[in-house]
Formats: sequence, structure tokens, C-alpha cells
Amino acid sequence: MPKKSTDVDWILKAMVAVAGADGRLNAREVGCIQKVYQERTGRPVDISGVMLAVHAYATKQDVLAELAAAAGSMSGELKEEIVRAACLMLLADERVAGAERERLKDIAAALQISESLLDAILGRAEPASGEDRS
Repeated sequence: MPKKSTDVDWILKAMVAVAGADGRLNAREVGCIQKVYQERTGRPVDISGVMLAVHAYATKQDVLAELAAAAGSMSGELKEEIVRAACLMLLADERVAGAERERLKDIAAALQISESLLDAILGRAEPASGEDRS
């Protein structure tokens, strides 16, 4: 079921922020972004679309400020979905870089997600290794 455009934008921004945190983007990460985006919107996104998003969001600290500013108007469900998608990015390339983990923690903090809830979301995402668990 497609999500609202703004919801998908938040999900995409968080995923790209985590994927770009280590300064590299590999084929698995691109594939994960494409898969999650299509699942959430019902629309495909090609590699050039992913790369545009990466250039727009990956290195911007504004994403954290934007998430923090919008967090008050987001449902708990949306916040968890954003963090879950970011977790999938963390695990997409089967190599968790310290910078990626820190960015994930920063995203969770911006969304007012507790560390224990973050750990629970990560634990649910981990066995899936990028596969849909809904």
C-alpha cells in the first residue's frame, strides 16, 4: 500500500543518510533503497534517482534537524518505519560501519526514539537482512 509522499520522503532521507555516512554507496545499498522505496510507494526508482537522493541528502546534517523539527507531527508508527528503513540500510551491505551506526543513532535521537526501542527495531530488522518482514 503506497504511503503519503512526505512519509516516503522521510524514509528515503533517513536511508540515504545512513547509506552515505561512511562515504561509500555500494550495489546492495542502492538495491535496498530501490526495494524499500518501491514497497512504500508502489513506484520504482532507478539508480540515477537513488544517486540524486544520495547527493541531496547523504552529507547534509540538515536531515537530522529536519527530522527533529518534524518529529512532533509524526505518528509513532511513521517514526518506527523511518528507523526500520534506516536499520535496513545499516545492514544492507553486511558491513556495519561505525559512521553508519552513529548516523542511525542520531536519526533515532532526532525522532525521539529511545535507545531500547532502537535496539528492538534493529533486532527485528537484523534477521531479515533487508527482506520485508511485514
